[in-house]
Amino acid sequence: MIRVSQRSNVSPFFVMNIAALAEERMAEGANVLHLEVGQPSGGAARGARESAAAAVLDRSLGYTTSPGTPELRRRISQHYRDAYQVSVDPNLVRVVAGASGGFVLAFLACFDVGSRVAVTEPGYPCYRNTLEALGCVPVGISVGPDTGYRLTAEAIEATIAASGPLDGLVIASPSNPTGTVLTSDDLAAVVSVCRDRDITLIADEIYHGITFAGRAPSVLEHTSDVVVLNSF
Repeated sequence: MIRVSQRSNVSPFFVMNIAALAEERMAEGANVLHLEVGQPSGGAARGARESAAAAVLDRSLGYTTSPGTPELRRRISQHYRDAYQVSVDPNLVRVVAGASGGFVLAFLACFDVGSRVAVTEPGYPCYRNTLEALGCVPVGISVGPDTGYRLTAEAIEATIAASGPLDGLVIASPSNPTGTVLTSDDLAAVVSVCRDRDITLIADEIYHGITFAGRAPSVLEHTSDVVVLNSF
């Protein structure tokens, strides 16, 4: 008999349900415009595809050490020097198969069962789903048109006053689904609250490569006491 754990009793990720329905419509011959999954329409750059193909053909692929290949971790560190003028020790970089897997590992590393972790509403639903599956308690912080859908230090403080202390906070800039970009001052204020309140900060910067006007500031410009997740 297969048992079902309580962890599996989490809210569904409706995007995947919609994607499955879209595939069914396509199989029936319908013309489907995909708006359900948040990814650029152009796919990976040609240079990236060519490099991946060359690696498959020319290298002996196998296991890496747990943190990932040293050359890649050094290159990621260099990217942060070049793009943000911040120093990231390559030994602190971890390479995993996808940002979703990275969030599972980050939450496991930073939080215990019962930890209260704040997420913005609206926000990416899988933060909440993953936290729930790991036995954490998601705490919603409402962000709305009055602040341009930006998370503010005042909103964090108000949530603490209303519902109690927080163990963690997940931020995303640019945000999914609102697209809001936190300014450097916004990030500095959030970092300050987390430092004062002993809140573990986790920052999702996966959309940094597709901003419309200039680059989005990184939270690493204000603190190294943070877990940052990014992706190719």
